[in-house]
Amino acid sequence: MSLQPLRISAGRKLSAGVAGILTMVTGLTFGSLLTALTFLPSGPAEPAGAKPFFIGLTFAAAIVSVLACHLLMRIALGRHRTGGSLTRFFRYQLATLGVGGGLGLGFLPAMAEAAPIWWVISIAAGLGLIAVSLLVFRKARYPILDRPPSPDIGLAEGSVVDYWSQPRSRAPDMTVVHFTDSTGHDRWVRHLVQQSPSLLGTRGQVHYDGHRPERVRRFAVTQQLFDLRPPREVRENPASRSPHVMPMPPDRRPPRPR
Repeated sequence: MSLQPLRISAGRKLSAGVAGILTMVTGLTFGSLLTALTFLPSGPAEPAGAKPFFIGLTFAAAIVSVLACHLLMRIALGRHRTGGSLTRFFRYQLATLGVGGGLGLGFLPAMAEAAPIWWVISIAAGLGLIAVSLLVFRKARYPILDRPPSPDIGLAEGSVVDYWSQPRSRAPDMTVVHFTDSTGHDRWVRHLVQQSPSLLGTRGQVHYDGHRPERVRRFAVTQQLFDLRPPREVRENPASRSPHVMPMPPDRRPPRPR
């Protein structure tokens, strides 16, 4: 995390947008190609080693595209990012390859001119693979803790001070989260969104390393932007809120003298 205010600049937006577009295009393409090359039978006129060669070439191209998109997302997030943001994006990349593989399985019987029973089996397998892959994109539901799970972890209340989303480019949403650590220092960190909404003003609970406050492990959304009830009512009546938003624990700081 940074001791200076961070923002999502135009260059970082461009890097994240290109990473999102390339991940979508190359993931679907290479996933479908790998499925087709793996399951389609070789023709009698093809050389013996042609099929393994093209499978290896496609697999190598898929790895290169994954690494290139991962590098672009690393540039977009920068050095000051929450832990797990890059791992989350890598899961998105694998899920896109899985969706491409599922689409390839669905169209495989048409390419192989298979019997009707194989149409049913292939389409069912493809839909199952797509469904499993799409689970990666579901919203995270992190619990809000009343106390740190261990002495090495610090908890703080954070808020989103910058937000960027570009659904048309299929890029992941990014935010900048501000919080104050246990020593009273203001800190900022970039975060890859997995909980919605994370608009400007969204509040959440920050988990950071107690010995190294510059390492932020997680940001869990606690209060939405348009929840206008006072904090006391939010804590006492959490059942009336959305099930995806949990209340913050009571503030341990002493009240300010009036």
